Amino acid sequence: MDLVVVDLTRELVRSESPTGRESPAARAFAGALTELGFDEVGLDGAGNVVAELHRGEGPTVLLNGHIDTVPAGDPDAWPHPPFEGVLDGGRVYGRGACDMKGALAAMAVGARLAADQDVAGRIVVSAVVQEEVCGLGARYLAGTQRADVVILGEPSDLRLMLGHRGRTEVRAAFPGRIAHAARAELGENALARAAHFITRLHGLELPADARLGRSSATATSLVTWPKDGTNVVPGSAELVIDYRSVPGETRHDLLERLRALDPGAQLEVPEELFHSEDGLVAMTLARDNPSYLLAEDHSAVDTARRALQSALDGPVETDTWWFATDAPHLSALGAPVLGFGPGDPELAHTSREHVPVSQLHAAVAGYRALVTAFLGRRA
Repeated sequence: MDLVVVDLTRELVRSESPTGRESPAARAFAGALTELGFDEVGLDGAGNVVAELHRGEGPTVLLNGHIDTVPAGDPDAWPHPPFEGVLDGGRVYGRGACDMKGALAAMAVGARLAADQDVAGRIVVSAVVQEEVCGLGARYLAGTQRADVVILGEPSDLRLMLGHRGRTEVRAAFPGRIAHAARAELGENALARAAHFITRLHGLELPADARLGRSSATATSLVTWPKDGTNVVPGSAELVIDYRSVPGETRHDLLERLRALDPGAQLEVPEELFHSEDGLVAMTLARDNPSYLLAEDHSAVDTARRALQSALDGPVETDTWWFATDAPHLSALGAPVLGFGPGDPELAHTSREHVPVSQLHAAVAGYRALVTAFLGRRA
C-alpha cells in the first residue's frame, strides 16, 4: 500500500479541482476507492465523494477531507508545474498535495487497512466540495450522514488538532460626500473616515482564549467611489475586515465591538448563494465560519493520542490550527471532531506546496490506528 498512497496523491493533484469544479478529482477519487474494495462508493447530492466499509454492528468513524483547492496562481512561480504531481526528493509537489489531497489518499488506504483488522462498525471516507469558500459540501454532509467520531485530515504536520478560531467576513460601508479635491472642505472624505476606522481597529482590545489565543480583526480590502476620479473626494468607501473569533464570541458581539469604532458605519456580514456544480443543491450562506474547540480532557482526545503514539512510535503533540476548517460544520453531526493530517500547514495556498512521502506513509498508519481505536471489536 506504500505505492498506492503516493500514486493516488499524484493522481489527485493531476485532477484539477478548483472550488466549484471538483468533479474531475471526485471521479478519480471515487474510482480509486472502488479499486481499493470499499463496499459502497458514490457521489451525494452536493457532489461529495462518500465511500463506506461495513464491518457489522458498531460505531461509525467518519474520515473527512476536502477535494477542492485554491487557484495555483502563476505556474512559473512553482518549482514544478502545479498540476503534474511531480515526485522529487521524497516529496509530492503540486496544488492540493498538502491541502489536502495527500490526506485523502492516506485516509482511503488507512481506512481500507483498518477494515482488515478485527473491528466492528462502519467506516466512512468523504471528500467534500467547496471547503475553501463556504463549506457547502460539509454542511450538506452533516445533514445526511451520521458518525460517532470525525477525523478531519487538514494538514497538521502529524499533530493532533483540537480546533481553531472562527472566521467572519465583515463589510463596513462609510458614507461621505463627493467634492472637487481642490476644495475638499466642500465634501466629506469617506476614505479619510475609513482610514480613521482602520487606525482605531489596530488598537482594539479583543478577547482571548487560553488555547486558541486572541481574536484578531484585520483590514484586508478597501474600495472607494467614484473609482475613476482621482481628483474627486470619495463619496463612499467599503472596507472588508477579516475577524478571527474565539469561543464565546457571537456575530452580534463582534459587530457591536466594531460598530463602537464608528457608530455611523454600516456593518454587515455578507450572504451569498452557493450551489453544487450541477446546481441541484443550493444554500444561501453567510461569510461566517464559527470557532471550534474540543476540550483536551475529552475522552476522544485521549483515545486518539494513545492510538497515534502507538502508530507513530513516539509522542504526539496536541495543537490547534491557525486557519479555519470545516470542523464547525461537521460538528453538527453531534460527534467530536479531531484533526490529524500530513503536511506543513504553512505550505497550503503557496507556490511551494508539497507533501513529504514519509508523512503520507505515517498518515496511513495514523488513520489506520485511529479507525481501529474508535471502532468496536468483533465478538
